[in-house]
Order: sequence, then structure tokens, then C-alpha cells
Amino acid sequence: MKSFFALCLSAIALSAANPASNMKLAFSDEFDGPALDAAKWATYGEATAMSFVTVGKVKALRITLIKRDDMIQTNGIRAKHEQVRGYFEASIRMNANPGHTGNMTIRPKDDKVLPSILALWEGTGEDYLTPWARYVDDKGQNDLRSDASGKKILKGGEPSKKFNTYGILWTEKGFAWFVNGKQIHKVDRTPIGSPMYVQFSHRIGEWERPKLNLKQLPDDVDIDWVKVWK
Repeated sequence: MKSFFALCLSAIALSAANPASNMKLAFSDEFDGPALDAAKWATYGEATAMSFVTVGKVKALRITLIKRDDMIQTNGIRAKHEQVRGYFEASIRMNANPGHTGNMTIRPKDDKVLPSILALWEGTGEDYLTPWARYVDDKGQNDLRSDASGKKILKGGEPSKKFNTYGILWTEKGFAWFVNGKQIHKVDRTPIGSPMYVQFSHRIGEWERPKLNLKQLPDDVDIDWVKVWK
């Protein structure tokens, strides 16, 4: 028989591997198509940037880039479901090359109500993944980045060649970022009480444009599924 201490360690390990183990599913989408569920999602940017594709055996929502003169753009979807705290996760295949960014964000409906926070997973190409948050209160703005910033969290090629599970846990104590069940980053910010929603985007910012190689396009962001636990 396992000792009480060993059982406690097992419970802690299980909780760490599955942040949603004590929660109930509140929102989900498998993106099986043929069209985006308008009851669940709103689009922004170019609506034509979103389409349903099959990647291997996986059906997914694809967010592409629309060719235009300056190429500066942000295209994406945002969930109509909002909640206070919970675990937000998605299976995503990120872009492979630099000059544009795939993005999963947890954000409030009105970020002018302070304090507010944006909690993000970003894929900036070349296998770089960045978990971070932008916190704003009456004292100003503070970007909260992890020790993993500027490092390659997964093995070479994995972010863009396969689907990985990205998660953001929001509790009364703060926020934690997970990839494939492993915690990568944590931020202690407790006063956030407004409901938030999850959104996904594919972006080219003005600061990114010099690194964009048009010959490497299309270089899309694909989302297999989304689940939000409460």
C-alpha cells in the first residue's frame, strides 16, 4: 500500500499534468466544418482568411495571411463565451517562419476597465514560442515574460510540423501557461475579476514585416480544437 505522502505526490503530479482535472467543460469546438459556428465565434480582420482544411487525418480551422501591398494585418476569431477563471486550451499548429505570429490570447471584453490583463501564447516562427502577459493598472503597463522567452521550448520543427496543446490556467492566484501538459510560465496577478474570452489570430505587425519572406507563404496557423474548462 502506498504511503499517504506518496498518494499526495501522485495527486499533485496528476493535477500538474491535467490542469482541468477538477473542472467541467464549459465551451468547446472541434472545428469539423463546413463553416465557422456563428453562435460560438466572431471573426475579425479578413473573414476570408479563415477556412476549414484537413491536415493529415486532422480536420482544422486554418487562419492564413491575405496578400496585400503592405501585408500588415491581423486575422482571427474570438469566442463569444466568456467566464471568470478556468482553463483555456487548444490544439494548434503554429507558423514555421518569422515575420508573422500565431497567437492564442485570453482577454477581457473591455481592456479599458482596470486592472486588466492579456495572457498570450505566441508562435513567432523558427520554433520560437512565447508565453507572456500584459498587465495594466492605474500605475501603467507591465509586460510579464518568462525565462522561456527567446528559447525553444519544443524540439526542432515540432511547433509547425505537428499539433501541440497550448493551455492557459486562470485561478484566484494568477495565471499559468502549459504546453502538452507541462507548465512553462506563471504570473501571480490576483485582482482580475472581469470575465474573459479566448481568441486566436494570425498577425503581421509593422515591426515584423521586415522579416517576412513572401516566398515562404503560405505559412498558416491551424487549430484542431478548443476547450474551455470552468
